[in-house]
Amino acid sequence: MVMPYIKKDERAELDKIADQISALMEKLPDKDRDGCLNYLFTKTLKAIYRPSYLNYERVMGLLECIQHEFYRRWIAPYEESKMREHGDVE
Repeated sequence: MVMPYIKKDERAELDKIADQISALMEKLPDKDRDGCLNYLFTKTLKAIYRPSYLNYERVMGLLECIQHEFYRRWIAPYEESKMREHGDVE
């Protein structure tokens, strides 16, 4: 799997869609954002993966990889910066 490291020339169309989604989500109240994103992801995944155990397994693995990548790239550095700012747990 190459996600999210796809070639820059392959990103333009996806970036346009991501920007549209981001703009729409920013207009929503915080309390509605998670449900809307869940709906959007679920609808998209259902549309592109036919029902089969193999595809369900692939989707679950994909979602797991997205979770780990997001944690590694954005959450862990944030936590490290806060630990340096406030001190580690003793």
